[in-house]
Amino acid sequence: MILSVSRRTDIPAFYSEWFYNRLKEGFVYVRNPMNIHQVSKVMLSPEVVDCIVFWSKNPRPMLSRLDELKDYMYYFQYTINAYDKGMELSVPRKEGIINTFKELSDKIGSKRVIWRYDPILLTEIMDTDYHVKYFEEIAKRLEGKTNTCVISFVDLYKKTQSNLKDTQAREPSQNEMVELATKMCQIAQEYGMVIQTCAEAIELESVGIKHGKCIDSVLIEDLLGVKLVVGKDPNQRKECGCVQSIDIGEYNTCAHGCKYCYANFKDSMVMRNRAAHDPLSPLLVGHLGADDKVTERKLFSFIKVPEEFKRGDIVKLKHPEKYKRVDDILGYRINLYKIASIHGNEAKMDGVSDVISVSELLPVPVDGVEDRWIYCDPRVEASFLFDDEKYDGGCRDFTYYMDALKAITEGGKSYREMIEKKKLMYVHEVQHWLRKKENGVDGLKVNEMKS
Repeated sequence: MILSVSRRTDIPAFYSEWFYNRLKEGFVYVRNPMNIHQVSKVMLSPEVVDCIVFWSKNPRPMLSRLDELKDYMYYFQYTINAYDKGMELSVPRKEGIINTFKELSDKIGSKRVIWRYDPILLTEIMDTDYHVKYFEEIAKRLEGKTNTCVISFVDLYKKTQSNLKDTQAREPSQNEMVELATKMCQIAQEYGMVIQTCAEAIELESVGIKHGKCIDSVLIEDLLGVKLVVGKDPNQRKECGCVQSIDIGEYNTCAHGCKYCYANFKDSMVMRNRAAHDPLSPLLVGHLGADDKVTERKLFSFIKVPEEFKRGDIVKLKHPEKYKRVDDILGYRINLYKIASIHGNEAKMDGVSDVISVSELLPVPVDGVEDRWIYCDPRVEASFLFDDEKYDGGCRDFTYYMDALKAITEGGKSYREMIEKKKLMYVHEVQHWLRKKENGVDGLKVNEMKS
């Protein structure tokens, strides 16, 4: 499970004590926004929580207690906009939240603190030039403290229109979006950042910006060093790329007072809900009532548990620097090894004299990155010969082997499609599957580059 904390309110800024109490007790109650008497009990054990995604404009209250999150992987979606107090009534001064951003990044790493500059809206004063100017001012101060910036353009829903009625705010036109995105992308690159869009229909790849995922399975896989079996969140807009998560927040509870906010409907409701907050309650607002029905959510980890290793499997090592591979003549230090034998907790690798503990072995993801140095069986490689070439049985093509498997079909489907359908996410799992299909031959060899 991925925990979202929270799209509906700023828990790090206003309810961090409550959240830490929930972690200690190991569960949280969440009201269904469409039926407030329907309450879900969500267990918070590290065994089922794969990652926590925090959303905040000011996570300062959390910083002194980050050690309490040591059993969890997490990252922050951290919003810093160029708006003044007329638009963001109670957001702290920019200098303070930028300093907090830097401190957080220093503690957990730039990869895990994502800068959000959103939503982008325009007024007579805050035009495109205004955004370009202040986007660069913020980017300059965040240089080296984040790798990624997320942008989105305001959607004037009925509730946001009501909050913005005195501001003359409007949505940017298509041309203004492209103009802004182009200039922002250039600025971000100058300061070492990549820009992604959030839940936007507009295509901006031509100016260097791709669609992003705020709850990002690719980032989480990178942080955890494992693969996830998780799909797109069906509860979000079609333009949203986020994967499935459980949000534990509640609407009408954020005290930042941003006029563009979609999560607060009325100030009076926010005040009432904040007054009912009890840091010791399992609910963010108030306590269970006589009409409330609690149902425990069935939860599970999205982490793909790899199949057990076998002789002939291609793996990587946790500490490859400890072992000298005798055939690594050119010194490429490619962290790919084939298991020569495995007995109990001990394994031997092809080309390595040392006996290695099985606990030192790691699966290699099928992602075109770590496994790109694997080449395939000459029978498969032969499919890449030109029409006028002859296969001599000795051809070795360094093409990414998963591309090669697209060329092999069975029943109208390629091996690549079958591998994806079976959710084979590690190289050795592909090998196991190939052996069953190919009379014990997996067709994959570790790169044997020689001088």
